[in-house]
Amino acid sequence: MIYVVDVNQMSFAFVAGSESQASEIAGSPQFVQTLERFFLNRHGSNSNHRPRAATVQELILFNGISSEFADASSDVLVARVG
Repeated sequence: MIYVVDVNQMSFAFVAGSESQASEIAGSPQFVQTLERFFLNRHGSNSNHRPRAATVQELILFNGISSEFADASSDVLVARVG
C-alpha cells in the first residue's frame, strides 16, 4: 500500500506493507533526516511524520514516478506527490 507523510504543505509517498510498517518507516531516523535535509535551506519544517493512506491522485503520481525507477537499488523510494 502507498502511504503519505505531509510536510510543509508537501506530500511525500512511499510503499509499506502495513500501517504499522509505514509508521516505523516514517519515524525512522533515516527518513526524518532525509526530510530535514530536504528542508535545510527552507524556514524550518512542519511535519507530524504520521503516515496516511494515499489518495487516488497521489497513488497515480507515485506509480508514475516509481515506474521510472523500477530498477533502482534503494530499499525505499520516497517521491514528492503533492
